[in-house]
Amino acid sequence: MLRFKESLQKFYTENDYWTVPVTKAITAFLCFLTVNSHVGYSDVLSNPLICFAASVLCSFLPWACIPVFFCLFILGNAYAASLDITLVAIVVLLLASLIQSAFRAGHAVLIALVPLFFYINIPYVIPVIAGLSLGLMSIVPISIGIMLYYFIEYMAGHTAIAASQGDITAMATAYAGLFGNLFKDKDAIVAIFAFALCVIIVFIISQIPFEGNWLVAAAAGIIVTAAATVFGRMHFGLDISFLDMLPGLLISCIISVAYVFAFHAVDYERTERLRFEDDDYVYYVKAVPKLKSENEDEV
Repeated sequence: MLRFKESLQKFYTENDYWTVPVTKAITAFLCFLTVNSHVGYSDVLSNPLICFAASVLCSFLPWACIPVFFCLFILGNAYAASLDITLVAIVVLLLASLIQSAFRAGHAVLIALVPLFFYINIPYVIPVIAGLSLGLMSIVPISIGIMLYYFIEYMAGHTAIAASQGDITAMATAYAGLFGNLFKDKDAIVAIFAFALCVIIVFIISQIPFEGNWLVAAAAGIIVTAAATVFGRMHFGLDISFLDMLPGLLISCIISVAYVFAFHAVDYERTERLRFEDDDYVYYVKAVPKLKSENEDEV
């Protein structure tokens, strides 16, 4: 396994000039396809060639451009669906943009990845990896991604407002109801709370210096997410089936362990404690080497 990991790292280092753009293009294409497969109201945007062209364009742009195109696909499909959906989409996307900009959170690609991982039923891996590597501010794009996921679900099951009568009061009441139902979605509230709690717990545990801290943090994150989701849904009286969650939790756990192995595989048995000093300070350093294959150590 160590040799396999090292060979992958070597391959990536030597070929990053094309692996990075290809990874961007594949990620973008899957995100755009997610939108079109669930709310494909626009015949133009639903064309696979359009998705492919947008994905190729994203491959030459920064990662942060993927959620921008993702939101444009949402807005385009909303416009093709109805006026009321378009107005709600504009408000939601503007709110998401303002929140992301206000917090200067970074890692904007998570906004597009969260809905994708929800639809492939392994969303729980996102807050774990974010807590391990991206820090606490990743809560912001993750929360926005959850909001967009539930908005896509909202779009998929929504019927247009019957405004043919021209009653302004009735239309205003209907639109108020749309916004109220969207921003008070208890499912979204539970998911945002559970994922935010997971990021916090994983980040705190991963920063504590003890043997196997990343593995413990990843396991704790999966458990906390599951528990917070179950108790949150019970609190709001929502339907919950732990058996439905179990496959996604198990796969997320496996991916999290693989991630820890790939990026934080260390050899605690060869830990060294070093001491340095200069004219003003004495420095105590704890050095934990990364796991290496025997061939590399011999070289």
